[in-house]
Formats: sequence, C-alpha cells, structure tokens
Amino acid sequence: MKARLCLHGVDVKHQAQLLGLVKKELAGHSVSYKVKEHYFENNDMYKCRVAHFKPKGEQVALHILCMWGVLLVSDKPINVADIIIEYEPGTLSQARVSDLVTSFLQGKLHFVLDEPDLARRIALLRGSYFLDKLPYYDESTAMTALRCHVPWHLYVINKLWEQLLLSGGGQRQLWRQLRVKLRRLRSVLSLVKPLFGKMSLCQSMLKEKAAALSAVREYDVLLQTCERLRGSQVRAERAALPLRQQGSEPVAQSTLLPAREAVPSLQHLLAGLRQQAQARVLQQLELNAVTNELAQIYLYLLTAANAPCDRGLQEFFAQRLGKWAKKLQQQGVQPELGDMEQLHRVRIKLKRFRYALQCVPEVGAMPQLLRSLKSLQDLLGVVHDDYVNDNYLQQLVAAHDELPELRYEVALLRGYEQAKADGALEQLIAQWQEFNRLLNEWVEGLE
Repeated sequence: MKARLCLHGVDVKHQAQLLGLVKKELAGHSVSYKVKEHYFENNDMYKCRVAHFKPKGEQVALHILCMWGVLLVSDKPINVADIIIEYEPGTLSQARVSDLVTSFLQGKLHFVLDEPDLARRIALLRGSYFLDKLPYYDESTAMTALRCHVPWHLYVINKLWEQLLLSGGGQRQLWRQLRVKLRRLRSVLSLVKPLFGKMSLCQSMLKEKAAALSAVREYDVLLQTCERLRGSQVRAERAALPLRQQGSEPVAQSTLLPAREAVPSLQHLLAGLRQQAQARVLQQLELNAVTNELAQIYLYLLTAANAPCDRGLQEFFAQRLGKWAKKLQQQGVQPELGDMEQLHRVRIKLKRFRYALQCVPEVGAMPQLLRSLKSLQDLLGVVHDDYVNDNYLQQLVAAHDELPELRYEVALLRGYEQAKADGALEQLIAQWQEFNRLLNEWVEGLE
C-alpha cells in the first residue's frame, strides 16, 4: 500500500518559493503541471496548480507533488502550499523520503504535517473526519490503528505547535490544548505499542516536549488559583452586600468589591516567572525541528503498518483496553493514607485510559464511564496540585525575603487550596466505588 506524507507551508507567499525549494533537492527531475479543482457540499471547494516531479528516464516508487492553491471551507479561504511525497513504505525509497523531509525543513520556510488528501483535509477542518470512512480503514487488521488512528493526532499537534511557536507564545489556553493533545497522542501510542515494538526515541521526544510545556503549566495552575481566590472574594462581598445595607443608606456595589487582586504580590511574581519559563521553552524549540520529529514518527508507524497481522482491529483494542481496565480494577485508592505519590500514579493511569477510550470509537465506551473517569481525574488533579503547590510556594517564600507580604498572601492562597483539596478527598472514595461499578460493567460487556 502506498503512503503519502504532506508538508504544508505555513508562511509561503509565492509559488516560486515552494517550487524553488523542491527543485533544489530534485535536480535532474522533469516537471509537469496540471490544475486540480473540485466542489463539495456546503459550497466547500479547492483549486490548485500541481507540479509533478519525476526523475528523467527512471521508473521509481517515489513521487513528489508540489501543490499551490486555495481551499474554501465554510466560506473561509485557506492557502494550499504543499509538498506531497508518495512512496512505498518499507522500501529503499523510504530512506530517501526521510532525507528529503529533513532537507526541506532545513530552509527558512516553515512547514507542518497535514492531511495529503484535500477532500479529507476539508473534512478535518469541518470536524467531520471519520476514521471508518478513510479508504485504508480495514477492520480485519489491527494495523489499521497505525494507518488511521495515529496520523490525525500528528496533524493537529503540529498545527498547535505552529500557533504556539510562530505567535510568540499565544494565550494560556493554547498551551493547555497542546498539553492535552500530546497526552492523547502518547496514550494512543501506548495503546498500539504491541503493533510496532520499540520506539523509544520517538516516545522520548514526545515526553521531552510534554516536560517543556509542564514547566509553564505549573505557573498557569497557580495563577488560575489566584484568579479563583479573587472570584471567591468577589462572590463573598456580593453575598454580604444586603446585610451591609440594612439600616443604612444604600451603598454602591462597586465600592464593596475588592479593587485589586486578592494576592497581588504573589500574582505579579508568578506572572513574571511564568513569562521567563515561557521564554525558555520558545527559545529552545523551532517549528521545523518539531515538524521533523513528528514526520519521523509518521514514517516509522507507516512502515510498521506493513507487517503482517492476524488480529482484527476491534479484537486488538478490546484486548488492550481490557488489560488496562483489569489493572485499574486491582488498583486500590486509599486517600486516607495521604500517599500522594500513589494517587499521582493512579491519576496518570486513569488519564491514559480515558484518553485512549475517547480515541477508539470501536470499543464503544459508555458515556457514564467517561464522565466518571473525568470526575476522578479532576479530583485527583486538585489533590495533586495542592501537594505540589505547597512545596513550591514554601520555596518561593524562602527565596524572596524582600517581599514580606508574600508570606501572608501564600498563607491565604494555601488555605483556599487546602479547603478544595480536603473536599476532593472526601468525595474520592465514593467516586472510586462508582467508577469501579461502571468499569466492571464495561469489562463484562467486552467479554
């Protein structure tokens, strides 16, 4: 089965830039041109000029297309500036593909991985990209997981990296979205690991990127807690307003609300530290380097997908997820012991299981089970954040003697966090019992 890899140029202004880059790497190739145009429902369409590069006088299994044009999706024009490489996985041409990708990404133009088929790219942009509708979806082999279930994660993650790295950091929400998408990809790769064997280098690259984002995430969590504390104070003032107005002239509500942050010095310090952590991440990473890493994962998986496999897709997913579920059934959660490290390990397993379930529609996870997993994950997240923040904030106070008010503000924030963590621990046992009930019901349905 032929494979296709697409590098989409995100800042290509002229077709000549794209053609020049390809011609530089494919000296001695002949070029033929044609125009492709197609119209879809909802007034979506694409129109592109396609340059097809072929070696002179040779018959090879490697084809390079250079596409320039426009997509129209939901009345929004989107540029097409693509280099598409078509090859046979597992052949000598694949080594050439890897070299070509690396060469294309060493220039000044920025690229991301994208869906090679423009019709399916439109579906991806519209949110109607269904795995079982892909032409290479084959439920009789588990290798379909490598061809269908993984690539679209790479496309989405690469585009989020583009937004983050080319925007100079973007909004806090963008950092969170990228962390979540990376977790999903790592969960899916763990799920399908028996299909491709060892891929330690690729997994370590993804883990490294997740760790880089986590350095900023810790400050985001603390800043969000500061904002929630201020919100709780505002609500408390509003609730007290009627009582304060009794027996006196009406008081303007605006004069009763806090005029500044609840913990101003702490919030200012954390914002500065977050900015420094963000700058370090952005300084260390470059979009084309990230794209190259994701492209190598893509190439590796499509090669592995050519191996023979006698297991069906649904059977494979049921066995793998059933094995994970049984390990969770054997996992005891005892929050009363205060073993935060154990709780953190449980949270990681729950998160991995939930993300894998969401990415595998073939097993039909119950909505109630997914909601229960999310509730447990959130409760354990509150407990873990409280534990980690306690240690960090103590170190922060010790490192800033020049801010005497910091000790008071940290104590105020810690009291607010501790109350939330205590409430989460009280709910944890009941939530775990409900999760176990739903999990047992789901596992029985698999057998």
